[in-house]
Amino acid sequence: MKSKWQDYKNSAEKAQAEGKYSFAESLWYAALEESMDFPANDRRRALSMERLCECLWFQQKFADCEPLALKLVTIYTEVFGPDHVDVAAMHANLGLLYVAMKRDEDAEQPMRKALEIKLKALGPAHPDVLRLQTGYRDLFNRLKEKGTAPLVTARQWKKTGRFETLPGPKVEATIPQVVPKIDLDEMQRRWKPLYDAASSALDQGDWQTAATKFAEAAQMAEHFGEKDHRLCRTIEGLAAALARQDKHQQAAPYYERIFQLKKAVFGSRHPVVAQALDEVAKCHYYYGNFEAAEKCAEESCRTYEILYGRDDIKVATSLGNLGMLYHLDKKLSDAEDAYKRCLAIRTKRQGASHDDTIKLLNKYAALLREMHREDEAAHLQSCASGFVTGSWKTITMHTEDSLAPIADDESMS
Repeated sequence: MKSKWQDYKNSAEKAQAEGKYSFAESLWYAALEESMDFPANDRRRALSMERLCECLWFQQKFADCEPLALKLVTIYTEVFGPDHVDVAAMHANLGLLYVAMKRDEDAEQPMRKALEIKLKALGPAHPDVLRLQTGYRDLFNRLKEKGTAPLVTARQWKKTGRFETLPGPKVEATIPQVVPKIDLDEMQRRWKPLYDAASSALDQGDWQTAATKFAEAAQMAEHFGEKDHRLCRTIEGLAAALARQDKHQQAAPYYERIFQLKKAVFGSRHPVVAQALDEVAKCHYYYGNFEAAEKCAEESCRTYEILYGRDDIKVATSLGNLGMLYHLDKKLSDAEDAYKRCLAIRTKRQGASHDDTIKLLNKYAALLREMHREDEAAHLQSCASGFVTGSWKTITMHTEDSLAPIADDESMS
């Protein structure tokens, strides 16, 4: 049964990474069905629901997503207690879902609850709190315009308090370069079971254990040399374990290290390196450091242009990400330039009726409204329907461009 669930999960993740959301959806439903035989608080059941919700979100199947999001709030509250930061994440997801469904009145309560928990757990200066605070303020203002805003004052948004780190594995911001002297053969012997245990914990959704073990394995892998594939793979595992806990600020230095390692091996103009830089940009974006994300996304976009030409669909995806970052950072003119170029490529390569083109039209229309160009916005809006903001689209590659994972017995060199 465990193996069957794992098979469904692996296949669903592969399909979703390739943008095959309808197929991935059916696989996630199958994984969820298998998980029903596990205990109610088993991490695999929650993981199946979370990834299914994500898959439905990408397809804008919000009504199908709602009961799952509600159930996740219940599960996390029962397991961790009402004031845990992971519970806040589930409340925030539910609130964003209602926002996407244009149900602002329903969105207010879970968004407010998420903000209250994160303020208490993380403090007012934490990037997650600041980002959530901005979203709640926008929601509150819309409700105020409708005359349905709750009685919340700005003072409640500015509670004082010291920054508190979350309990969990203590992972240093950078991988230590000095570790106890151990024979290299012994180091290699110790690395493998640690790495395997960390990978297993990651697959099982035990991300704290995974982060701890990956950090220990990374210290050992430093002795193998920077061009040894085991070092890069271990740091990739550590970064993923932190990111899946929404600890993107802690994960950012590791993603940057991965980029540097791959750049040293493959050179600056290689698809592997461009993709690694895109991961750095995405990580910065998730914790609200738009300036750092923009710099990485700009360089990644230039690299894709050199590798594939200015009209390639991967360049369009990169431009869409960059336009979104500019849009969020209120660099509206830069955002428009990026959206324009992206739209031209998508229309040429995918057609005017493609889902990706329609989503971009809606983002562009929203930007034009912010620039008080209502007539142009109305024209674009008439060409499309539906609107989901803020989703980071992973760049997909055709089969011939796919980069196979490095085998265990191969070196990056």
